[in-house]
Parts: sequence; structure tokens; C-alpha cells
Amino acid sequence: MNERLKILRKTLKMNQQEFSDRIGISQSALTLMENGKRTIRDVYIAQMCHAFNVNEVWLRTGNGEMFITLEIFSLDEQAKKNNLTEMEIAIMRSYMNLDRDIREVLMSELEAIFKPANNETVATVDEEIEAELANYRQQLEAEKKGQILSALQDPKQKGLG
Repeated sequence: MNERLKILRKTLKMNQQEFSDRIGISQSALTLMENGKRTIRDVYIAQMCHAFNVNEVWLRTGNGEMFITLEIFSLDEQAKKNNLTEMEIAIMRSYMNLDRDIREVLMSELEAIFKPANNETVATVDEEIEAELANYRQQLEAEKKGQILSALQDPKQKGLG
């Protein structure tokens, strides 16, 4: 592992002082690690992997790639995945090419357009549900009253007959 540590540092084009400063150890400690005279502790391995995006498996065993490949967002990949039309892609690309200040203004406008509409939609749906419930309550109450009236009328009819 000491050889891979040296290879990593040289690949990063850093001298021992720069490298050791980044991972929080002394330059002499790094020298001892690179020369195999000091064990490379797990905490230093973790710091190297974090600081330089190093593949821990490679550092420990030599297997795999030296660096971890970060996942990169690709508009083209997302467009294919979500089956976007050419117009949708053109809109997104144009948006990304706008000046930051213009994008902020545009986003404020879009929020103003969509937030109230969203709240109004929710409110309208809630009002419709409440109206339906009130209507259903009235129907149930009328039905209940009808049953009570019917029950009251039956004994009278029996008594008359």
C-alpha cells in the first residue's frame, strides 16, 4: 500500500508537504508511510479517500480504478430517460444558458404563477368535498326523518284500520 500511496501523491502532482497538509498529518509521517516504515492507519486512508476522491479498494489492494468516478448529470441522458420532446429539450437548454439574474426573475414569476394555482386547486377540491359531504348529510337526515315519520304513521294507520 505504501507504493500506491506514493503513486497517488505523484499522480496528484503534489509534494509530500502539500499532500500531508491536505490529510492532516506531518510530512515526516507521510515519508515514513511511503517508505513502508509506518503503518497507514484507517483514519488516514479515510482522509485520503475523502480529500482526493480515491477508491479505497484501489488504495488498499491495487484492484480497480485509482479514483472514484462521480456520477455526472447529463441533460441528454435525462431527456432520453424521460422521453422529452425536442421543444422541451430546447427550453431546458435555453434556460440553462440564461444569465443567473434572469433565471432568478423567471423562477420568481413561475413560482407566482404555480403556487397560487396549486393552492386554489387544493382549496377548490376541499370546497367540493365539503359541499358533497354536506349534501350527503342532508340526504341522510332527510332519509332518517322519513323513516321516523313512516314509523310514526304506521301505528296510526293500524289503529284506524
